Amino acid sequence: MNASNPITIDGKIYDKFSLHLAITGKYLANGSTEASVAMRLVPTRIENGEVITADEAAKGIALGSLEGADETTQQAVGAIQAGLQTYIQAKGL
Repeated sequence: MNASNPITIDGKIYDKFSLHLAITGKYLANGSTEASVAMRLVPTRIENGEVITADEAAKGIALGSLEGADETTQQAVGAIQAGLQTYIQAKGL
């Protein structure tokens, strides 16, 4: 993932993020859906063919529920879920 605001650590620019992502989706009894999200963005740069990460500067996001999440977060989770639905259909699952 490309960083929208690259960071500088020890004079080196980290312009990418390595992504760790977990989304748990479920149906509720009323037919609506709910999800929890855990995401870790690790600043990353590539220098001379070597991938270098700054794990100590990682940003973590954890949501136990989408209830009350801001619109941007809800849209992002919706886009990911839509992509996964396309995958499930394409694979005939």
